[in-house]
Amino acid sequence: MRSTWDALASAPTEVVVGDPERGRQELESLFSRLGADPRGGLCVEVGCGPGRMTGLLAERFDRVLGLDVSPAMLARARVEVTAPNVEFRATDGERLGGVDDGAADVLVCYLVLQHLPSRAAVLRYLHEFARVLAPRGEAFVQLPVLEPGLRAQLWRAARGALVPPAEMLSRNPARSSAFRGFRLSEAELARGLDEAGLRVVARDEGPDAPYRYSRDRFLRLARA
Repeated sequence: MRSTWDALASAPTEVVVGDPERGRQELESLFSRLGADPRGGLCVEVGCGPGRMTGLLAERFDRVLGLDVSPAMLARARVEVTAPNVEFRATDGERLGGVDDGAADVLVCYLVLQHLPSRAAVLRYLHEFARVLAPRGEAFVQLPVLEPGLRAQLWRAARGALVPPAEMLSRNPARSSAFRGFRLSEAELARGLDEAGLRVVARDEGPDAPYRYSRDRFLRLARA
């Protein structure tokens, strides 16, 4: 994961994490579609990348902690975001290292889970969300969910078998499993949230995600 995103850090922001000019609109849409307008306290941004949304979060919250697996992405973010209430830290891709249990009043994870390379990796992140949330804290999370049906299941199985060989043969980081990611099914997501100790406060579904056989899911989560 680290090598993939370090390699992508030199690409234009809109290629890697979306149009910078749309950051404010996307962030406000994430909150409003889930019936929230969170402000104040500590916000943990999981997968901050080059800081496309971090500065906007700094306008809302007393402190923002931007986490990313890629030191190269964090180096870009530190140049782009100079707000005094922002801190950036590198993580190992498995845990939200450096974030204390129950510390986050708000957690934001947007355009991140879709890139994690395995079911286990996505589920570990859900457990970490529950760990770092304050008792009254909430997480605002976006991820693509696999559509129901045999065709989608077969596509996911075939994709899982083909991506590793393609990754070995190509030097393009956008072809790696750490970029192309894994899609949870609806049942896997529900079970993962339950096992992590998270409950759904609000949810919304977008149009088809830019991934085959998937739809974007937006979740407002709290500790169960």
